[in-house]
Amino acid sequence: MNVFLTKQERIKYIGFDDRIAALVGIPLVSFMAFLLFSNGKGDVTIRHTIFCLLLGTVYTVVYWSINRFWVIRMRHWLPGDEHTLKRILLIVAFALLSITAVEYVSTYYIVDRSALMQEIGWSKDSFLFKISTTFTLCLMVLAMYESAWFFTKFRRSQLAQEQLAKENMQTQLAVLKQQMNPHFLFNSLNTLVNIIPEDSKKATLFTQRLAAVYRRILEYRHKEMIPLVEELTALQDYIFLLQTRFEDKLIVKWHLSEETMKQVARTPVQCEEEESRDFPVIPPHLRHHLIVPLSVQLLVENAVKHNIISNEHPLQIDITLGEDRVTVSNKLHLRNRKMSSTGWGHDNLKSRYSAISSRPIVIRKTNDAYHASLPILPPTEVRELAEERRTG
Repeated sequence: MNVFLTKQERIKYIGFDDRIAALVGIPLVSFMAFLLFSNGKGDVTIRHTIFCLLLGTVYTVVYWSINRFWVIRMRHWLPGDEHTLKRILLIVAFALLSITAVEYVSTYYIVDRSALMQEIGWSKDSFLFKISTTFTLCLMVLAMYESAWFFTKFRRSQLAQEQLAKENMQTQLAVLKQQMNPHFLFNSLNTLVNIIPEDSKKATLFTQRLAAVYRRILEYRHKEMIPLVEELTALQDYIFLLQTRFEDKLIVKWHLSEETMKQVARTPVQCEEEESRDFPVIPPHLRHHLIVPLSVQLLVENAVKHNIISNEHPLQIDITLGEDRVTVSNKLHLRNRKMSSTGWGHDNLKSRYSAISSRPIVIRKTNDAYHASLPILPPTEVRELAEERRTG
């Protein structure tokens, strides 16, 4: 790896552009080294003082470069946070070995052979004193680099959290606008007007479920995830409104995947309920799994919005519950006219999931069918993800 890094590489491996720090730090450390090594040397002439300062600067540049080299090298080799302690220990160990090597060479091949250094008294200091003093100064430099690194990571984590909070607020607003679609409300009110004179009890039930749909929209807009049982319960109210409007022209069937059916021992009542296909059968081990709120409802809404629903072409929507996904699928009978878009759809749904999980949304579209699969997450996994985000 090239030590002469670009600005972007310096920021990547060091955490900041350290050129200014070097320009300020090297003279400062050089002066500190001069004070430490000149202490007790007796009368020192101006010529000797200038020489010592220059020599100290050379030593400081060498040691600063060595420390910087090992910092960059170790962060290149061990970049993860889980290697922090190991990385710091290796940096310190390699720095100590490098200092020992440089001091040995300089003491026995330069200092002992320099009349001027002998005259100043530089060789009077013990080898151990030189090593310990130089290592102490190097630790100060290493501490500066590590402190800057952790401070930079902390700031990045804060900015990432602020950006995530901003995106969540924008998504919540987009969800609210989408789910409070005036066309849906207008169609629902028209349906209500038509059924009031025919069936007052059904009209009352329709009104209650319409209110429940909008109550949940307001309730869930600040939540990242909700239990699967809540999502599918809320979906039942939404489907009831749609089926009241379209009657037999809209068919919704619920399924369990083969894997899920193997995981649960169902009672005869549960089998009968599943065969009715008029409400979801949720196995006990999946009831508390989590899902992005109103996400399945969005997929059902899209199917209704974009497909022909008529006596000749009834729309059937199949909702399949698996061990780690909910899949919504339907055959395509697309409307001839293009539907207006609110600007909120799959991209924002993917964004909501990407903010809380690495599991992807899977969307497959063929000439005659559409499938969309949403992840459902165990509570333990969600807690672990939340802890990782909290700690940065």
